[in-house]
Amino acid sequence: MNNFFRYRLGRYKYYLLTLVCTTMVIYSVFLIQQARSQPEQARSADAFVDSIGVVTHLRYLDTAYGNYNEIIKPKLKKLGVRHIRDDVSLEDLTTQTKLNELATFGIKSTLIMDTRWQETPANAVVIAKAVDQSVEAVEGPNEWDVHDEVSYQGETFPTGLRNFQADLYAAIKGDPATAHLDVLSPSVAHWWNAAKLGNVSCDLGTMHSYPGGNEPTWDLDSKWITATRLICGSKPIVATECGWHNATDDEEALHPGVSEQAAGKYVPRMYLEYFNRDIKRAFIYEFINEWSGTDQESNFGLLRNDGSPKPAFNALKNLITLLKDPGESFSPQALDYTLSGNISNVHHTLLQKRNGQFYLILWQEVPSFDLNSKTDISVPEQQVTLTLKTPIKRAITYQPINSTTRLKRYKRPQQLNVSVPDHPLMIKLVPA
Repeated sequence: MNNFFRYRLGRYKYYLLTLVCTTMVIYSVFLIQQARSQPEQARSADAFVDSIGVVTHLRYLDTAYGNYNEIIKPKLKKLGVRHIRDDVSLEDLTTQTKLNELATFGIKSTLIMDTRWQETPANAVVIAKAVDQSVEAVEGPNEWDVHDEVSYQGETFPTGLRNFQADLYAAIKGDPATAHLDVLSPSVAHWWNAAKLGNVSCDLGTMHSYPGGNEPTWDLDSKWITATRLICGSKPIVATECGWHNATDDEEALHPGVSEQAAGKYVPRMYLEYFNRDIKRAFIYEFINEWSGTDQESNFGLLRNDGSPKPAFNALKNLITLLKDPGESFSPQALDYTLSGNISNVHHTLLQKRNGQFYLILWQEVPSFDLNSKTDISVPEQQVTLTLKTPIKRAITYQPINSTTRLKRYKRPQQLNVSVPDHPLMIKLVPA
């Protein structure tokens, strides 16, 4: 599942499409992050919450996932996440039951279909029907570009993968009971192998955009999003694996780890950065440390192996708690404001709830962990002035990495001076 060397050595030729897509993505994100001279259109706060997903392995009964009733189910509910990404075989009735049960709590699933689990395109339809309460999407095979041993009808990557995906898409869309499901493309472990796979049958593209221990946007625009466009064209993208491990002393790790504290800053920033780029959904890898060891594969979780929360779990839970707003669709409004002062590397997301309240979220998109010294970076807060032209009755600030408790409250502010850290600072703005 996790063979993902993130080599960045060598020089590669890019297609003209790659250059154009890279330029467009970077330019659009650049515009989003600048101080504005005209009102900015907000986006739905609940749409952001709905873009958040986590990877689980419910069938791994010899790992922490075996503690389903004691840890996994209650902690998923506590986190407040609505989407998981997993896999299940045709014979695994136990996992199928768990998936359908989680659906009763509002947690739906994206399920990988892969020949390594004896799954065929025809079987994928049967599985989807068995978990019809749970499944909302099926995903093509996982990272065949680093698994020479897997094949389909005698063909390996990329030909066998393209053929399997075409048959999977045809099977899912060809049955009235599953035709409504989104079919995601296969994933590649290395972004440069997307060109070898090429365009495939899918409704959405898939990427595994691990930043290799760096900040969330590392290689995201120039490599991962651009490469994924070679697989799915202009269709929406879902990041079905992304994140950090905390095994900072694992000398054999395939990419560097970061501290739990740094991951607590990176994880909420990642979801916000991906949402800003219109990534439909991002699934952090993964929900819980599978084992209690000190190696890479044992330390990707939002939870430790015993179920205790890491800073990333708490930060994400608080972010969801503050922003969730389920209900009927509505049309968010615009907020007239400007940011000034030290806004270098300050990124933002503007959201609105159905009650009209705006949520302006600011953070520094900078490294929070030194990969060479393996130490946390003490990033100085930057002083930013928020000038409000839209009449505001009340403003309240929060730092989700710590709690959902308000920091400061302001009455009828026209201008706020705030200190922006390297993790989300949330400013709730109640219109007058």
